[in-house]
Amino acid sequence: MTYSVAIVLIAFAILLLLYAIWIACLILNNHQQKPRPVLSQNDDLIVFASQSGQAEYFARHTAQQLKHVGQTFTVVDIQYLNVEQLLQANKVLWFVSTYGEGDAPDTARMAVKNIFSDSSLNLSHQSYAILALGDKRYTHFCRFGQVLDQHLQQHQAKALFKMVCVDHLKQADLNCWTQRLEQLTQQQFTSDQPEQNWHTFILKNRVCLNTGSQGKPIYQIQLSYAESTTWSSGDILEVQCGNRLEDIQAFSQAQQQIVDGDLLVTLQFKNLRRVPDRGLNESFEEWIQRFDDLAIREYSIASISEQGGRIELVVRQEITATGLGLGSGWLTEYAVLGQNIVARIRSHATFHLKPTQKPLILIGNGTGIAGLVAHLAQRQQWNEPQNWLIFGERQQQFDHLYKDQIQLWQAQGFLPEVDYAFSRDQAEKIYVQHILQQKSEQLLSWIEAGAAIYVCGSLKGMAQEVEQTLLSLLGAEQLEQLRVEGRYRRDVY
Repeated sequence: MTYSVAIVLIAFAILLLLYAIWIACLILNNHQQKPRPVLSQNDDLIVFASQSGQAEYFARHTAQQLKHVGQTFTVVDIQYLNVEQLLQANKVLWFVSTYGEGDAPDTARMAVKNIFSDSSLNLSHQSYAILALGDKRYTHFCRFGQVLDQHLQQHQAKALFKMVCVDHLKQADLNCWTQRLEQLTQQQFTSDQPEQNWHTFILKNRVCLNTGSQGKPIYQIQLSYAESTTWSSGDILEVQCGNRLEDIQAFSQAQQQIVDGDLLVTLQFKNLRRVPDRGLNESFEEWIQRFDDLAIREYSIASISEQGGRIELVVRQEITATGLGLGSGWLTEYAVLGQNIVARIRSHATFHLKPTQKPLILIGNGTGIAGLVAHLAQRQQWNEPQNWLIFGERQQQFDHLYKDQIQLWQAQGFLPEVDYAFSRDQAEKIYVQHILQQKSEQLLSWIEAGAAIYVCGSLKGMAQEVEQTLLSLLGAEQLEQLRVEGRYRRDVY
């Protein structure tokens, strides 16, 4: 082999090596990119911004209804939406939730900032409609929907009709949205409601977990089920609230009507405090069918389906001006053991775990223990022992929720790190954010090792203070990167 030939071969080998490195970088870059829907020119969009899965649920159902009448929309999670995709669309239907005191869903924060911060963004070619989910019990009802509406108007988009605000999933509000879409499309949607997946559970057991506490009673509720039922840790149980038997009897006496059998079952879940006027020739049965249903309440599931045969909830009694709260009163006092509980499981994908063999930091307070113990049970199923629990309540003597189970996990080696913040056990109150500050070096070390942070519990106080502490320790850029990577997730209320 001549010297010149050897030089050529070496150069060729170097080129091959550089080409292989370039191909590997392309593959890695494509693997790391977030999945985005492929849009054709002028493709209409349905965009959802969901904190606990409800907005996504209704977005996908609306897409199915529109498809049945010949209109195709591409469904996009707002966190994967970019300016180019938005500009391509002539029509956009937005499904957005508001949680807490007017906050946007976690997945929507950066997306809205990135998309609408450009003052030159021109959406004058685009029409839109907004379905906003909220709760009038909070001060800023559907605030994120209102903020989004303002952004769209500022960028010259045109509203197809006035924003529809839904108060705590009231069917009348949802019907209003359907009716406006029907008027817009001049098509009647199928009368089928979205697959509800309602199940009948049996109230098997309830026990107060904090007898003697300074706070309101917290109950562990156990529901059994017969049919095959599965869910993931982090999921939510939606419970159809029911009436006390005494309230049904008082109503039937006032109407001079004997109520039993099917009538009793029907009235069990109807709103008896606000009833429509009865028609002149309307039968009692026809009349009560027009009553609104009682509201639905949501609870984090504290067990995993692999544990078999039961769903576990953690419910704090709420006291209102008229007595116990609608959901907490039903589950902790009014329903009797052995009674049927109508409920459905809703996937809460933004709070799901992924099997990673990486560390997990779980932070919460109060009834937020439900989501945390479910995740710990799931981690044990996956044989992932690098777990750190930081939990806050009032007093260790009375409020040490799930004490025995936590100590068992510690003994088994599945929970090597546990820190409690019992705020009333010392003169100076200690909360979970103080634990994070005290153990900042450990926190940074775990995050550097790939740890994810999951927060479950009250938004006011706990979750807000935890986020501020994380911002001060990590910085806004790193915390946002954790959010984008799915390593900072919250189920807060």
